[in-house]
Formats: sequence, structure tokens, C-alpha cells
Amino acid sequence: MSHLQTVERIVFDAGRSVPEKAEAVINFFTGLPGHGLSAAAECLATTQDERVASFVATQLQMLPGGNAEKTRAARSLRARGTSVVRAAARLVPWLPDDLLGEFVSDYLAAPEQRSARSSVLFSIALYRPDLVRPHAHLIEDDSIQRSLLSEAPDELADAFFQSWKEADDDIDILHALSLIRTDHAADLIRSLRDELQEPEDWEALMELAGRLPEGGSSGYRPSFMGFVVDQGESPHAMGGPGTGSVPLCPLCQTPAEHVLTVAAGVAPFRLSTDAEFFWYSCDCHAVDSTTIRSTDVGRHIYFGPQGPAAAESHLIPGVRSMALEPHPNQAGISLEAIPGQFQHQVGGLPRWVEADLHPVCPECGKSMPFLASVDSGHTPFGPIGFDGTLFCFWCDGCQVSSTKYQA
Repeated sequence: MSHLQTVERIVFDAGRSVPEKAEAVINFFTGLPGHGLSAAAECLATTQDERVASFVATQLQMLPGGNAEKTRAARSLRARGTSVVRAAARLVPWLPDDLLGEFVSDYLAAPEQRSARSSVLFSIALYRPDLVRPHAHLIEDDSIQRSLLSEAPDELADAFFQSWKEADDDIDILHALSLIRTDHAADLIRSLRDELQEPEDWEALMELAGRLPEGGSSGYRPSFMGFVVDQGESPHAMGGPGTGSVPLCPLCQTPAEHVLTVAAGVAPFRLSTDAEFFWYSCDCHAVDSTTIRSTDVGRHIYFGPQGPAAAESHLIPGVRSMALEPHPNQAGISLEAIPGQFQHQVGGLPRWVEADLHPVCPECGKSMPFLASVDSGHTPFGPIGFDGTLFCFWCDGCQVSSTKYQA
């Protein structure tokens, strides 16, 4: 039986639910060499069924690298000109400019919202807004238009600024201005410090625009996409048995678990020490953040009870690590995230589920820059054991981490 026939047998099984099919397809490919990267690309290049293509593309989206295989699959999807082309949307971060330009042209030749081609265009707008922006006047989709805010020209920033002046202080206009995330847009937001009634509004807008209220970037640079890989494939550790003191859930006393460590010395962020981030495996949702200081003698836990770490991990499936690849959109995606899409990030600016203030370091009293986000959803080794997204902030001078949860 061929790889494609095996996947079709899973996908066409009426006795399985969609989550069961997704897990079975992932398990099948993960058991193949290279987590099935080449096999999945070949299946995607040959299937005629949109459902099969969607499940297979999900596997490829979870795997770093494989640019050549993903590009061949995407070219084949485009050549077929049927609804299977929708699966190419998951491969956009790895595709060359010429192919992305061809997908843009395909949509413009037949601009139809909610079509298979519009799904690919939407993904291109997220990751490569520069390729779509010249055609913005031909696109009606609101989500695509919002995605094009990232690094928009100064003329648009000035237009937003003037509109706000004339619109009786509409904060939504300033929110859009902040999401442009250029130096010019940030300068315009900074100029409003004494004009906004609520100081927190100005602070949140500055952070969203890419600067901390006290000065400096609101995120570590550059930006990387993150991928859950096996232990030892990357120095950035995920999961594993706990050690030392950790936060406890204030309701049920469940220990927080290790989610991610961004390793010092290997990441380009010049961290003085490893940045550790923790979260809870219980469903109490009693708090929305944890704050920890790492020292040579152990951890200091702020704002709640602490206790010994649990011996087992439930949040990360096994002992793993996070591989990094440069993010195609270094300015930061300007459209809010939908949790559960397994889109992890290290460095850059946060793609919030809902825009929020950065946490304040309890040691120095300054806003903390963003370092990473860990999303829920699939991994090649099983699902991540929480819903929503974790946003990870790091004060390097004080060696304090804060993990903030959004559903």
C-alpha cells in the first residue's frame, strides 16, 4: 500500500472523528524517516482530494526545513487548479518569491473571497505583506487588508494619525497605526504621550508598535518561527521532568511545568542566562501569568504559592526541544492570532490573541520585552496539553521570566 493510499484510508474512514483522523495521519508520518517530510510532500503533490491535502499539509507545516520538497508540492497544487490548492496556504513560509507572486496573480485573475486561492493569498499577506500590498486596492477581504498593516508606508501611518486627530480620539485608529511597526509609526505614537487620557493606553500602544515605554525594543530581535522537535535537535529545551521550586496553582496546588527554555549563548539575543518559562497543567485558570527569577541557588517565585516540581510532564508530549527558522515577516504579523494553530515563535514582537500590556519586572519595575510564544495544537509527537497561547517575556538584567496566558 502506498503512503497516499494509507492516508486516504485514514481520511475516508467514516468511523473516525476529525481529531482522530488528524492524530492518525500525524502518527503515520511521524513513524517514517524524517517524520515523513518527503513522503508527505509526495502525497500532497499527487492527491486530488482537498480533505487529504489539508491533513497532509498540516504535517508539513509542523516540520522545519524541507524548502525544496514543500516548494515542489506547492507548485503541483497550483498546477492542478482545483480546490486542493488551498493546502498550499500552509506552506507559504517556505516558498520562493516567484511562486508566491504566481499565487498572487492567480487570485487577482479571479478575485473571489473565501475561495481556495483567497486562502493562499491570505497566508501570503500574513508572512509576506510586501508581495500583496501593491494590489491592496483590488482586494476586498478585511482580514487581508488588516494583514497588510505590517511595515506599511509612512503615508498610511500619517493618514491614520490625521484620522485620529479628526475622529474624536478613536483608539482603534491608533491601534491600527501601532501595528504598522515602523520607526515612523512608533514615533507618531510616542508623540501622543501627553494627549491620551489613560497612561496605560499609551504604554500598550507603544509596546504594540515595537518599543517599550521606558525605551528600547519591546521584543528581542530577530524573529524566528518555532517547531517542536525531538530532544537534542535544538538547544532550546521543551518539557521534561521538573526540578527545583516552581509556582503552584493557588486553587489546586498543581505544580507548574517546564514549557520552554530559550538557551543563552546560542540564540542571537545575547541572554545572560537561560530563560525558563512554566505553566500549569490543571484546568483551574486561577491566574493568567507566572513570574519567576532564576538564580544560581534556585528559583524565586513571585505572586503566589510555590513548591517542588512534578516528576512528570503533561503539557509537552515527552522531552523535546524547539527548532528555530527565520520568520518571513520580521516586523511582526499585524493580524491577531487564533490559538491552537501550533504557530510558535521566538524573538520579534508578539502576535497577540488580544492586544495586552507587557508584564512589569518585579525587580526593576520596567516593562519586559517579549521573547517567545508557545501555541497549543498539534506536534509530531502528540498534542500540547493546554488550550490557548502562552506569551513569554524576559528581563535579562534581572533574570526574571513571566509567562502570560491568553485563551
